[in-house]
Amino acid sequence: MVRNFPYRSETLLQPHDLEFRMILEHPRSRNSNMAVTGYLHCEDGIFHQWVEGPEAELRIVERCIYESRSHYGQTILSRDAVSTKQFLGWHMALGVSEKNSLFDFVAIQGVRTLHRTEYAAGVLAFMRAQFDTTSPF
Repeated sequence: MVRNFPYRSETLLQPHDLEFRMILEHPRSRNSNMAVTGYLHCEDGIFHQWVEGPEAELRIVERCIYESRSHYGQTILSRDAVSTKQFLGWHMALGVSEKNSLFDFVAIQGVRTLHRTEYAAGVLAFMRAQFDTTSPF
């Protein structure tokens, strides 16, 4: 069984910032060693991330997320146990709004953002659409 938890947070970093790129390198290495995969989307100062993997490893990742100074206001959207990963092989895929807008996607789809479970499903649908048309970093 695989566990996952999508979350959102706020950041002052922009995708073109050197620090933004640097914060991706350590988690990608860590996630690879722990069989954790996922997708990070940054848009208008908001991070949305889908994180998935073994339960014990996800607890470590979650602690790192809350301890990070690169973002704040972390909100877990859901926690689930599923039979398969959504982002197999991607230790942290990256999407940015310069290419596609998550906010436009959920508005067009009529996703209720205040309903966390529905919002998480909408975020996943957007990320899957991006994942299916992109190659891993």
